[in-house]
Amino acid sequence: MKYVALLLSIILISACSGSFKKEQPVCTGNALIGGQESAVNIYNVRKVAGQTQYKAGYPFNWQWVGKNNFIRTTCT
Repeated sequence: MKYVALLLSIILISACSGSFKKEQPVCTGNALIGGQESAVNIYNVRKVAGQTQYKAGYPFNWQWVGKNNFIRTTCT
């Protein structure tokens, strides 16, 4: 029974290993966080109701945040 459970675990792990696609940043930005300038990777850009939003990585935890959170960006 232990071997069957081990085999199933290995199959499940190997099946999921290729399903996560690593996103590459489309541009970068600098944000002022706690008085310190910090470089942030930006993974997507969208406009909502005339406002530009960036899907920002750490320290914004891959959430959509407004353009006004950044001092400057390389996004076009």
